[in-house]
Amino acid sequence: MNINNLQQSIQIVPVTEQYEEAARQLILDGLEERFGFLDHSFNPDLRNIIQNYSRDGGVFLIGLQDNNVVCTGALTKEGATAGRIQRMSVKQSHRRSGLAESMLRKLEETARQLGYKELVLETNNEWHSAIEFYKKMGYQVDWKDEERSHFLKALV
Repeated sequence: MNINNLQQSIQIVPVTEQYEEAARQLILDGLEERFGFLDHSFNPDLRNIIQNYSRDGGVFLIGLQDNNVVCTGALTKEGATAGRIQRMSVKQSHRRSGLAESMLRKLEETARQLGYKELVLETNNEWHSAIEFYKKMGYQVDWKDEERSHFLKALV
């Protein structure tokens, strides 16, 4: 399946109880792949995705293809006019197909609808592909620490 067909076959929708476990597993699989191990104590928000992300100006979205979760992304309230992008993940077999871009654009659209004027996010400094992706999508490095790059994007 080519990239355009894959993007067109994906439905990006808010997570439901039916897909919550699959979304959690997709994220955990990605973290284990990146870090080489998995410590569940580092991810307490994933124990109840719907409760933790679907409140106070937030949303947790999933990308579905043939009723399978293939990507995730979340938006949470960071301040009165700012949102935070979190939990961006794409199933390994579906990477480099434009799904992350589709998910991020949907999250940005949702942020605008919620009245957010800017978005922030962070990623590990060693995740070069993620850093390049966010830069390509118009995010600018706001500041860095030893472990993470912190990005900012004004919504227009």
